[in-house]
This record gives sequence, C-alpha cells and structure tokens, in this order.
Amino acid sequence: MKLLIYSHYFAPSIGGVETIVMSLARGLAELRAENGAREFEITLVTQTPRGDFEDSALPFPVVRQPGFWQLMHVVRGADVVHLAGPALAPLALGLLRRRPVVIEHHGFQVICPTGQLLIESRGEPCPGHFMAGRRGECWKCDPALGWFGSRKLWMLTFVRRFLSKRAAANIMPTKWLGDQLDLPRATTIHHGLIQN
Repeated sequence: MKLLIYSHYFAPSIGGVETIVMSLARGLAELRAENGAREFEITLVTQTPRGDFEDSALPFPVVRQPGFWQLMHVVRGADVVHLAGPALAPLALGLLRRRPVVIEHHGFQVICPTGQLLIESRGEPCPGHFMAGRRGECWKCDPALGWFGSRKLWMLTFVRRFLSKRAAANIMPTKWLGDQLDLPRATTIHHGLIQN
C-alpha cells in the first residue's frame, strides 16, 4: 500500500508532532508481510527545510517544501493520505482525488481560528466561542493578527472543519480532544509509551 504521510513540521524541527510522525513513519516502513515484502511504501511530505538532516538515513523518501503541482502528483500516487493535523492543501487534494484521508488531530484547528483554544489577548482558555456560535469573539482573540488576519483565520476554520468532516477517519490522541472537536468517524488512538 502506498501511504502518503503529511506533516507540516518534521525533522530536523523538534517537537511532539515531529516525534510522533517520525515514530509512525519508521514503524510502518519496517512492517513486513510473511513473504518479507514491505507492507507500506511510505512517502513523507513536509514543509520543513532539510537543513543538515540526513534524509537518506530514513527508510522512506522525504519530499520537502513541495510546490502545488508536486504535492498534487504525490497525492495522486498515494493509496491513502495520512495528515498530522488538518493541513488544507493536502486535505483538499486528497479528497478531490478521492483518496481515503486520515487526519491525526493534535490541536484545535477545526474549532479555533488560532488553533490554540486560548484567548491570546488575555492568556486565558477560550470557553469555545467558535463552536458555541459566538464567532465574532474570535475576531478579537489576538489583536496582533489585525482585522484581515483574524478574519482570514476565522474563515479557514470553517473550511478545515468542513473538509475534516469528509475525512475517512479523524484520529485523536485523547477522548477529551475527540469530544472537543466533535467530528464524524472519530476514534481515539493514544500515543505509544516507551518503557526503559
């Protein structure tokens, strides 16, 4: 199976999403059928520049900072598209190409314009203005975004939510996050723990 994994951030960037994506991609790339053949042909796509990271040391190819046409070509060649977060371009292209799209949600991008569920101007948790229909409050959340920036993020939240509802599966690492996002075809898959 040809599996496209898309993560906006990836090595050499360091963080939780980057770590989970690396673990998932390496693990799936190492799975073998009884006859020894790889079960998955992984291609990882990211917007993170390579820097001094050695992509050739990975058991899968990495496509970095693809343009629109290159991204469309990679999506077209995939059997399944797995997204680390509801990234708009690969999500829309996957759905347009009628590929099963699986979204692994790590944040609040489908229910909060800033993705933080935080009232930025006051540093307080947001009570859920967007989902409660008090969407004008989202425009005031982060004054640093300005009039245009706040409305742009607000509009993109509708688009992300609309497209995420059409995904083949929505995965969350906790039930609590799943309850907050309230998406169809949702399941909780906890991140693995390594014990020494």
